[in-house]
Amino acid sequence: MNESSQDWILKRRHEDLSLTVRTSWSLYIQFYTVFLTVSVVGLGWVLTRPADAQIVPRAKHVIAIVFVIQTLLTAITSAAMALYTMRVARDQEHIEKLLVQSRLDALPSVGPAVPASLARFAGWFNCAAMIAMTALWLYVGFIS
Repeated sequence: MNESSQDWILKRRHEDLSLTVRTSWSLYIQFYTVFLTVSVVGLGWVLTRPADAQIVPRAKHVIAIVFVIQTLLTAITSAAMALYTMRVARDQEHIEKLLVQSRLDALPSVGPAVPASLARFAGWFNCAAMIAMTALWLYVGFIS
C-alpha cells in the first residue's frame, strides 16, 4: 500500500508526540522525585534539629525562601505537564481523525494513546501538593 506524503507525516507526528510526552513525563517524575526528597529532608532537618543547634533567623529565612521558590517552580511545572499532556492528547485525536477522514468507522474503539485524564489529575494534584508545601515552608521559615 502506497501512503501519501501527508499520511506519512501525520503518522510520524503522531508517533513523535507519543514519544515526546512519555519522555517529558519520565523527566518530570525524576525531577519531582528528587525535588520532593530534598524538600522533605530539608523540612525534617529544620524541624527536628537538636535544641543546641540553633539556626540564625536570617539563615532560616534564606533556606525557606530558596525552598519556596523551588516549590513554586515545581507547582508551575506540574500544572504545565497536565496542560501539555491534554494538548498532546487532543492533537493525537485530531491526527487520527485526519488519517481516517472518510472512514470514521475505522477509528479504533480503544482509549486514547495518551491518558490525558490521568495526566490532568496527576499534574494538578502535584501542583496543589506543591502549593501546600510552599505554605509549610513559609510557616517553618517565618512563623515557627
